[in-house]
Amino acid sequence: MTAEELKRACVNLRGAGLDFALLTSHENVAYVSGFDEPLPVGAPRDFSGGFPLSLVVVNTREETGTLLAADTYKGLASAQSLLGAPITFSIFDSFSAVDPVQSFVNAVRGALQNAGLGGRSRGKIGVELETTPAVLARLLASDFRSVTVSDARPSLEKARMTKTPHEIQLMRRAGMVADAGQRALVKAAGSFTGATEFEVWAAVSIAVMEAAAAPAPVPLVGELVTGPRTSEVKYPGGPRQRRIEVGDTGILDISVRVDGYWCDCCNTVVFGREPGEDQKRYYKASKDGFEAAVGALRPGARCCDIDAAVRSAFKQNGFGVAHYSGHQIGATVNERPRVVSYDPTPVEPGMVFCFEPGVYAGPGGATGARLERMALVTDSGCEVLNQFPWGMG
Repeated sequence: MTAEELKRACVNLRGAGLDFALLTSHENVAYVSGFDEPLPVGAPRDFSGGFPLSLVVVNTREETGTLLAADTYKGLASAQSLLGAPITFSIFDSFSAVDPVQSFVNAVRGALQNAGLGGRSRGKIGVELETTPAVLARLLASDFRSVTVSDARPSLEKARMTKTPHEIQLMRRAGMVADAGQRALVKAAGSFTGATEFEVWAAVSIAVMEAAAAPAPVPLVGELVTGPRTSEVKYPGGPRQRRIEVGDTGILDISVRVDGYWCDCCNTVVFGREPGEDQKRYYKASKDGFEAAVGALRPGARCCDIDAAVRSAFKQNGFGVAHYSGHQIGATVNERPRVVSYDPTPVEPGMVFCFEPGVYAGPGGATGARLERMALVTDSGCEVLNQFPWGMG
């Protein structure tokens, strides 16, 4: 990674009049520092009590940043950080008592002071209102009274709206890893021998980890639904301990994160035989919707225009709309802007969208279809980043 992501963040933060920023969301920490903190579940989160396990303090004028990380992740953060050696704070020790909250607050206080805040110094600091814990709000109010606190999220969202070349490279890799999982689904459908949903999901998971050349915790999240459950969109969707039957429709929608960046993709298959006429009809509508979205994706188009193209393709196939048509993707799975009828955001080169048009028979039905790949906006149109084959050709 280059310093371009941090520079973009600082430019947009300065544009909002912010001298400093305290970033506490997983995605913005990854964006400016390169540190891909493992998803906050399990013992580390329990030790901390739920406060962020990684943060970044930014001096926007000097365009510098400091990464802070829980000592549990010292080795990983040191290896990945683009901001120099991280400051670590203790959240647990097997042999002596630790006050994780006080350790956390002390580390943040020191980082803010080192960045240029302290005493009676004035300035404006941006925080992420949604992910800043109360203990940090209290710290700012007590120790940095001369500093004005504002919302940093809009500035970071603007910075991340279009992707840097390095981000696009990471997303290509995430797409390649996700492709392996979708190919495993197509293989399982074509050589079907009566597997359960769990067994198919296991094959997908193995393929993803092998493609990433890493074991868990390379995150793989999503759903696998088969048979009648493909006729509706319900969460959580599975997999379940269900034995798949010959002729069942299967929908696999997976999100994979590699090095802090995501791919989101979906495929529809028929297990053990050629698809029936009804399955083909649903599949064609979904595919036509996807191709309409890709055809409409170009600089200057609006997200609502792309959604309208999908709706038109559905109407021509005799279907209505069940959900939104897609979303942007990057350091989080589902970013704004989203492809909906009410979003007039213009498309720009460097944006990366996931289109996921879906049609479903509804309650009591037997089938449905949803297809999704990532698409990069180029100067003249777009490039589809996923290479896995569609499940029905």
